[in-house]
Amino acid sequence: MLANYTRIRLISSRYQEEGLSKGAIGYIIETYDDGAYEVEFSAPDGTTIAQLVLEEDEIQRAELPNPKPVTDEIELRLDKAA
Repeated sequence: MLANYTRIRLISSRYQEEGLSKGAIGYIIETYDDGAYEVEFSAPDGTTIAQLVLEEDEIQRAELPNPKPVTDEIELRLDKAA
C-alpha cells in the first residue's frame, strides 16, 4: 500500500473526460482501507485539475529525479570563479 503524499503516475486512460491523460502526475491525499486512493492532480500553477478515487492497478509510484547534490553545484561554481 502506498502512503499519503506519494507522487504517482496515472497508468489508466479512462479519465480523459476529467482532463487527465495516461501518464498524468498526481499525489495521494488519502488512503482507504479497501485499497483505493484519493489522488489530486494539479496544473503547474497549483490549481486542481481533478481529484479522484483510484484503484491501485490504475496508478504507479512516480519517483522524483535525483537532483545533483548541492556540494557538486558549489564546487562547479567555485571552479568557474577561479
